[in-house]
Amino acid sequence: MRKAVRAALSTAHTARTPGPLARYGQLVTKGRLRRDAAQVAVLEHLGRLHRVLAREREARDADAAARAVWATSAKDEEEPPKECSSMIDPRAVGRKAELRKRRGTTGSEALDRVLNQSKSDEVYEPRTPRIPKGLYVHGHVGRGKSLCCDLFFEGLSGYKKRRVHFHQFMLEVHRRLHDARAECKRQHRRPPSTRDALKALGRELAEEAEVLVFDEMQITDVADAMVARQLFDACWDAGLVLVATSNRPPEALYEGGPNRQYFSPFVTRLREQCRVVCLDGESDHRRLRLSRVDEDEAPVVRYLVQHLGEAHALAAAATQLSAAAPKVLGAVRAEALELPHGRSITPDICLATWASRASLRENSVEGAVFAFEALCGSERGAGDFHAIARAYPSLAIADVPSFSLKDHDAARRFITLVDECYERRNLLVVVARSGPDGLFPSEDVFERQLSSEKTAGVDRASGPVSTIDPADDEAGAALDLVSVRELAWAFKRCASRLAEMAAPDWPQKLTEVSASA
Repeated sequence: MRKAVRAALSTAHTARTPGPLARYGQLVTKGRLRRDAAQVAVLEHLGRLHRVLAREREARDADAAARAVWATSAKDEEEPPKECSSMIDPRAVGRKAELRKRRGTTGSEALDRVLNQSKSDEVYEPRTPRIPKGLYVHGHVGRGKSLCCDLFFEGLSGYKKRRVHFHQFMLEVHRRLHDARAECKRQHRRPPSTRDALKALGRELAEEAEVLVFDEMQITDVADAMVARQLFDACWDAGLVLVATSNRPPEALYEGGPNRQYFSPFVTRLREQCRVVCLDGESDHRRLRLSRVDEDEAPVVRYLVQHLGEAHALAAAATQLSAAAPKVLGAVRAEALELPHGRSITPDICLATWASRASLRENSVEGAVFAFEALCGSERGAGDFHAIARAYPSLAIADVPSFSLKDHDAARRFITLVDECYERRNLLVVVARSGPDGLFPSEDVFERQLSSEKTAGVDRASGPVSTIDPADDEAGAALDLVSVRELAWAFKRCASRLAEMAAPDWPQKLTEVSASA
């Protein structure tokens, strides 16, 4: 028991990992990043949160050690040595002397309680955990919000943590709600209400991750808006610390959406649980990545502008993908890829490693080329694009058109696919009719199109909506999507990401500090 107690005590003085600002300084020194005052300001906030969490972790470990010492000391006091029953057990004194050496260190409150608690106290009272405020970082695209949060996330230790794209997280939430209802039906039990199901799921999520980092928090789906309040209330009540990035301030989330009054309490609670910080630097750092090119090495073109039609675009996309992929690739017979809900899609061209052309069934396919119309021209959801990005580490899209407001459905699908590839750090080759900035209408053009378009359906997006029972609680108050005005922000983000993914060093992460850099 003495060894176990000493081992528990040693965890209370764990060396802290470097904070996000220190790691940022290393990257700047090595030439991987350019120093940006706006990023430094956000990293200072994240650094404070990092230090608070580190101190809380040490206090938590010290409390566990103190609890173990109290339990063993209490047991020894109950059974004193027979030959000196009136004396204090020297073993207990030795443990408390060891604890006194720890005074003045982080977590000493827990240790002091052990030292000062009287022998008559039969129950050790553990300290109450202190849950710090999280952080909500918003600002224009490409300013480094995700970079700052990556530095925070990668340097955080001692906690169960998770980083996930917000859209992917909400898909998981709806899937788990659906699975819970299906399980109740299989067991012939009455399914819980949406409110109870969300509370239970929130507690599960907080148990799985004490610190949750969201990238690109954007609520446009009414199903997401209706569950957000109750889900995150349960998460925060269970002690979850949230760090999130977004292009919009909290008040602009789900702006203009139907029945927004049901969503407003979430915004209020979000501001209570998170410090809100704006990161509005002057530069789009994703585009600056293109400028860091070795002049002696001609980079492979990953974004090609061409107007020769779909057939030529497919050939050009296959050529560029073969040149850009990390492995030597060759064309093989294309096979259908299974998608959710029993659907499938077949690439126009499949690429595989030469060494494994005869073993396609062993997941040897490395890349695929799709015509834009086949990929984004028909009804597809985020789950389909997730399956495609997961199946093909290297992907090419041929003959991408320039979008107008009338093409908002196809534009949304294309943006979803780009987001999936970006989050998975896939190699992406695009053959389009315009450059990244020319694919989407500018803000002025977008506003003019929006004001002139009065036809039915143009002010709402189509596509699969996550399953919510409209008869259950207020979740069924509305089943619609937010105004296409949200597309203006999505356009900017997608163009910025396409520019970054065209950089020669993609998909290497900028936060990876190389010793040789």
